[in-house]
Amino acid sequence: MSLDLESVRRLVEPVTRVSGVEGFVVATGDGLPLLSSLADKELEEKVAALTAVLSEVGNRASTELGKGEAEWINVSTPDGSGIIYTKLGELGYLAVLYSRETRLGVLLYTLRDIKKRVTGAL
Repeated sequence: MSLDLESVRRLVEPVTRVSGVEGFVVATGDGLPLLSSLADKELEEKVAALTAVLSEVGNRASTELGKGEAEWINVSTPDGSGIIYTKLGELGYLAVLYSRETRLGVLLYTLRDIKKRVTGAL
């Protein structure tokens, strides 16, 4: 089954209801933005490009260590904010920007559910 982008948006959008989430970007493996909840288009493009780079580095490190492909890549800052990347099957990657107020357990639970729904629908 193939998903159109509006269907993907409906599946991914619940992440914005997690307290402290600043926005998301769905990007191709090449770093091109497909969907975004970010108002700033320049930031959207930057996040999409960084998604390609960081997912490649994270996956390479994980596989080189014999752990398989990385499920999550989390980049956190000293103030507690950050960005989490996860693969959405053949569609590409989901990047979620979060603030220090975000409860990471709730965010990860939500992302796991979104990932299941999207990959199950592809």
